[in-house]
Amino acid sequence: MSTMREALTKPIIQNNPIALQILGICSALAVTSSLKVTLVMCISVTLVTAFSSFAVSLIRNQIPGSIRIIVQ
Repeated sequence: MSTMREALTKPIIQNNPIALQILGICSALAVTSSLKVTLVMCISVTLVTAFSSFAVSLIRNQIPGSIRIIVQ
């Protein structure tokens, strides 16, 4: 019975890529207890957003117009 329960709950709770991606993007879902951790998290989210925008801007002219919306 435990293997059946594990087979049903593991993809939903432990290995859920959608939940992990949402937590990685949405800093509002993260709860911190100190100002230092909050500032580090804010700076990290800002840098990741800036670097991803920079990477897209570097390759946007090399992407064909027909698939540009999908990539961006």
